[in-house]
Amino acid sequence: MTMTTSRQERYSTRTIDIIVHGATGFTGKRVVTHLAKHHPELNVAVCGRSQDKLTAVANSVGWNESKCKSSIFVVSDIVNENDKLVAAFANAKVVIACAGPYRQCGLPILKAAVEARADYLDLCGEPQFFDDTLLSFDREARSAGVLACHAAAFDCVPAELGAALAERELLKNNTSCAGVEVIHTMQNVSCANATTWHAAVDGFHAAASGELAKSRQKVKENYPEFKETMPPSRPAEWAKAPVAPGLLPGYNEELELRTMKFVGADSSAIRCSWRYLRSRKPDHPRKGTSIPEPKLSVLIGMDSKDSMSALKVMGFGATFSFLARYKWGCDMLHANPEGFSGGVFKTEGPTQEELEKGRFTTYVTAFGPNNNDRRARVKVSGPEPGYVATPILIVSLALTILDTGKADAGNDLSFDAGVTLPGALFGDSEKVYEHMRNEGVNFDVVDEFDDSQSPV
Repeated sequence: MTMTTSRQERYSTRTIDIIVHGATGFTGKRVVTHLAKHHPELNVAVCGRSQDKLTAVANSVGWNESKCKSSIFVVSDIVNENDKLVAAFANAKVVIACAGPYRQCGLPILKAAVEARADYLDLCGEPQFFDDTLLSFDREARSAGVLACHAAAFDCVPAELGAALAERELLKNNTSCAGVEVIHTMQNVSCANATTWHAAVDGFHAAASGELAKSRQKVKENYPEFKETMPPSRPAEWAKAPVAPGLLPGYNEELELRTMKFVGADSSAIRCSWRYLRSRKPDHPRKGTSIPEPKLSVLIGMDSKDSMSALKVMGFGATFSFLARYKWGCDMLHANPEGFSGGVFKTEGPTQEELEKGRFTTYVTAFGPNNNDRRARVKVSGPEPGYVATPILIVSLALTILDTGKADAGNDLSFDAGVTLPGALFGDSEKVYEHMRNEGVNFDVVDEFDDSQSPV
């Protein structure tokens, strides 16, 4: 492979700032729309399987005939047309990959991005895919000087970067972080697109069937540095906070919320980020090899007065977790997302009105080793999480990477290349938080969580 050159030098020869692959999908179209509306200064291209659908997306954001001709790339078979995909990415600085489920179609996209030496972001919240790409492309990406970051969406940016910011606040007071609690809450969010459901079914089946355990074992075998940089055990005298709920809902007194375990990829992503950052930067002030790993709890918060909603979540969750253990059960879940989710996941996704009304608030607390230690609190808030906030989040991360390719712009990312996750790559960056605030997702360090916005 060609030896790496600086990102500034590589970017100076490329005319496409961002190419969006999967631009005709439910989320991909919204990423393109966000870029066109808020960043007309960027040269954006689109890539996918259908000329007609790509042209429709281009027309919807006002591209003229000349722009369409230069900025639409059709690759109908990403597996057997790798050279064509590499050619599409070769003039781009950053690839935003929006086509999922990623375990089914993600590897060829990342392969082409690394070969084209284009930096890469995706929306993937599938833990096994994290392992697969780490094994397949991390060392190659490092050699090529390419950054590849997964989970650049609501899965898992608010939790990952909220946790990193809260830990940093504790460290300012020379307080070790003994625990991290993340509580997601949704306001006026009633449904999501079925693609997210299908990815969750496959991901849960991978965990239940042992596929995920096998991939984790392969990672251990191929990355001895992860074992070599294991943190010391958490001291027994440290406070037990946060206390996570078990099978039954818990209760958060500060927020007055019922809480249940959040079944998304946040917990896995945060731990993977901690492990990766520790292996790449053994002397890191938050995640160095001499620092015990905090206790972690990622939860969903619900109205404490609405017992019926909690019971429904438990019922649908139990059905899902049982069926997803078996291939025949997965087939049933894939065939009827709306029925098995109580109408939460729909093939057509949420309506425009639902997207406009939706909001999310994520509450992140970092705990010190003693019960009387100061706690660091971060409140993350933004619009509808799945399809309005997600374009904001992934574009913010892309802008931060693009900044590192500008002359004299500086670089506050944790490393320059590799396959990683948001917390490891962006957790110490000031620019990424600035971009997200400017785009419409706020990360606020607060003394107390107040009731200025109803959490549910």
